[in-house]
Amino acid sequence: MRSRPSRPVAVVAALLAAAWAFVLLPPQQHAWSGAYGMPRWLLALDGLPPYDAVRAWLVSVGQPDFYLVFGAAASASFVLIWFATGPAFAALGWSGRVLGWLVLAGAAATLLSYLNHADGSPLRFLWGADGIVLVAIGVWAVVVAFLAPRDAGIPVWERVLVGLTLPVLVGSTVLFTYWPHGTLIGFGLEAAAIAAWGARRDSPAVARPPADEPR
Repeated sequence: MRSRPSRPVAVVAALLAAAWAFVLLPPQQHAWSGAYGMPRWLLALDGLPPYDAVRAWLVSVGQPDFYLVFGAAASASFVLIWFATGPAFAALGWSGRVLGWLVLAGAAATLLSYLNHADGSPLRFLWGADGIVLVAIGVWAVVVAFLAPRDAGIPVWERVLVGLTLPVLVGSTVLFTYWPHGTLIGFGLEAAAIAAWGARRDSPAVARPPADEPR
């Protein structure tokens, strides 16, 4: 049976994840650190009319907590990355599937983190949980790079790229000055490369495990 999504759809999903995180980044950084605490290029983007229009609309509907709205919305990027990398991570074996579930857990952690950021929130201890999940993703990706089946047609470059996930996440965070939004930009681009050229279960080069082995 052909794996889903197809490569083109998976690549588009991963690029959308990176783009969505980038779109959310300026107003989220502004909500967190203010105009004097963000890079000038981000401040310039944040001053574009569409952002002001969205903020005005949010106030008009009774939702002035921009930090919550633009923060929680980043959970969609995690879902898109999970969707995009599903077939490729499955080809990496059980450890790859665990990595996929960690990515999906990032969506839940991000949503719950921002929903509970305010003082007095019932689950305030979850504020920042998305950062813990991102670290877990990066560390587990190193494990995946080592544990992925050696005779399954997985190219060396893919193992290396998966193994470098943590540096990608850290580098993207530093470059774009905020997590998880900035982090997800780099992660989405990495996911796009894996989705475009990585081994998949539906690829003839990928060996299928015997029927009595876990898939």
